[in-house]
Amino acid sequence: MMTETERKIKEIVFDEFGKLIKNIEGDFGKNYIKKRYNFLLSQLDETITANMVFVSSFESKSGYAIEACAKRIARLRFGEENVPNIVNPRNIEHDLKPASINGQVLVTDIDTDNGDLRGKISSFRANHVASGKGGARVKSGVTQESIKDLIPLAQKYRTSHYHTKPVDLAFFDGKDWIVMELKAGGDLDSSNAPSNVEKLLTIYAGLNIPNSKAYFATLYNKNGEGNTWTGAVKKHMAYPEMFLIGKKFWETILPAGITYEAFAEIYKEALQELDLNMHIKEMIERAVE
Repeated sequence: MMTETERKIKEIVFDEFGKLIKNIEGDFGKNYIKKRYNFLLSQLDETITANMVFVSSFESKSGYAIEACAKRIARLRFGEENVPNIVNPRNIEHDLKPASINGQVLVTDIDTDNGDLRGKISSFRANHVASGKGGARVKSGVTQESIKDLIPLAQKYRTSHYHTKPVDLAFFDGKDWIVMELKAGGDLDSSNAPSNVEKLLTIYAGLNIPNSKAYFATLYNKNGEGNTWTGAVKKHMAYPEMFLIGKKFWETILPAGITYEAFAEIYKEALQELDLNMHIKEMIERAVE
């Protein structure tokens, strides 16, 4: 029998993925027609094309659903007030309404869009990249300690009004403010990795408080739980110090007494009750009729 906390987690997953299914169903037919106009796919069976449409749509939208789950689950552990829609630990004056925010947004008095500041953050990352291979490899110098240098640097770009910056996940754990760049598997190519790291460092700089940490996090380990995660981001941030991969990420936000393995089972059970397979089959059947 489920505990009250397990039941709440299941309700969160059920709710967010129920919204996801409705979202996919809402534009599935339109997306399928667009694929049919693609002459490169003209030799494919209609059912195969429809399956491709679903996979593409699910992969692009499911990340938002699981991010929403993560935020709500983190609130079970840390409390609503510590996982706010408006992240504003320095109490910057603003006129935003929490109910109007989709996800989370950082409020800061630092101009995080300033070109000069962004250039210096980019240089900070570039000057600390990992180098070498094998036993001679020197890991990235972007560590929890070194990024503190960005705090006084960013203070030079304070303004008299507030600025906002979307953040994937941010919360106060009772000691530190944690900000994360959250990806599904984190399989970024080498051209996208630097910009994602700089985005996270910009959020950290905008947060601008000493008791804070920044992490690149993934919802699952693309290499398989228990295996060493590989990804281009490791060149730009110290691994494993700056990373929360798969199980480690979930263990960071899950309420006390809920293991990663238990969460995985709750997740599966919620999706089984939603009967995701049935919805997929019905969408495809309607599309190819």
